[in-house]
Amino acid sequence: MEYIDDRPDEPALWRRFYRLWQPHEAVLRRELGDDPAAREAGLVLPRLVTREALAVTLRRPSGGG
Repeated sequence: MEYIDDRPDEPALWRRFYRLWQPHEAVLRRELGDDPAAREAGLVLPRLVTREALAVTLRRPSGGG
């Protein structure tokens, strides 16, 4: 592994995003249809309570195809 970047503020960013999404859900359903994308905020927001965010950078071994 080359590098791990702990991103402690990222889950809060997504919580804000999905909280903004919810009041506009009816419009989004009209635009996107009644599919999982339109219901995404309700599906994802509860899972963000225990979510941790990391960005991991990997380096392919040289000569390893």
